[in-house]
This record gives sequence, structure tokens and C-alpha cells, in this order.
Amino acid sequence: MKQETNDYSIDKAEAILAAVAKELSTKPWFKKDNWRFSVHHFPPAPAAPESVTMHVYRSNWMNEDRQGVHFETSLSSKVWKDKKAPVMMHIFHHPHVPGTNLKRIKVSQPFIDKSYDIISSWNGYKFRAGKYGTHPFTKTIPFDESYSKNLCTEFERMCLSLGPLMDEALNAVL
Repeated sequence: MKQETNDYSIDKAEAILAAVAKELSTKPWFKKDNWRFSVHHFPPAPAAPESVTMHVYRSNWMNEDRQGVHFETSLSSKVWKDKKAPVMMHIFHHPHVPGTNLKRIKVSQPFIDKSYDIISSWNGYKFRAGKYGTHPFTKTIPFDESYSKNLCTEFERMCLSLGPLMDEALNAVL
């Protein structure tokens, strides 16, 4: 997947992430554990798209509006230029759990406290200073010919290792 900076297009980015989503959706664990994905433009219409984003999440993670809990990556012209793509997690884009008066930290703190050592042991993952906030950790992976394979590996690792912990955190407060 050799890409030049001037090769970036929303259509190419969308095709790459759609192929990754299709590959993940064929995994037995993906179907068995009711995982979902969304490949979409950011920012959303009517704004002109600047990137394509992919979310991987479960139905109980309140991500139907793309503001809930999800694992994420995005492809933008900056990724093409820098040859580095982010892989991260978002825990609600708003300070409260949707439809409740519960603050996000009621979910994020127990989740991060249980998963911190696991994530810290993974090569390249870094926690933000505000690790209990909306975006607790990130890894950057090379945007090169191995990108799709590496992205599938990272999503699988997060889904299988962190998915059950997020379900526990959500179930404890909802």
C-alpha cells in the first residue's frame, strides 16, 4: 500500500477502512460477541469531510450516534503525509453517560483501573495525562504496506482483551 502524500482521497481512505472492517467481520469472535463497526466521514455532513474514521464497538456501548464507547482509527491527509495512523479508544465524547446523570468517570475510572496494566504492557500504547477522560490511550502504527494487517491485529487485541472489561464497567453503573 505505497501511498504518496498527493494520493490522499476520501474515497481511497474509505476503501482501505472498509476492507479492514470486512476482514474483522469475518472473524469468529467478531460475530460471536456481537461486535459492530462503522466506517464514516469526519466531520459528518453537511461539513466537507477531512478524514475517514472507523469505529469498532458493541451494541451496548451506546455508540449509535458515534459519540459512545468505541475503538477507533482514522485516515486523513496528515496520516498519508506522516505515514503514521492512530489507534485509540474513546469513552463517551460527552461528560455524561447518554440518557443518565452519571458522569463519564463512573465508567472510565473502573475500566482504566482494571485495564491499565494490560494496556501498558502492549508495545507502543501511551496513556494521556487525563487517562479517565474521553480518550484514555493511543498507539500509532505505520501507514505502510502492513497497515491493514496491523490494524486488524490491534483491533482484535483491544476487542478480545478490553471488550469484556468495558462490558463489566458499563454493567456495574447502568
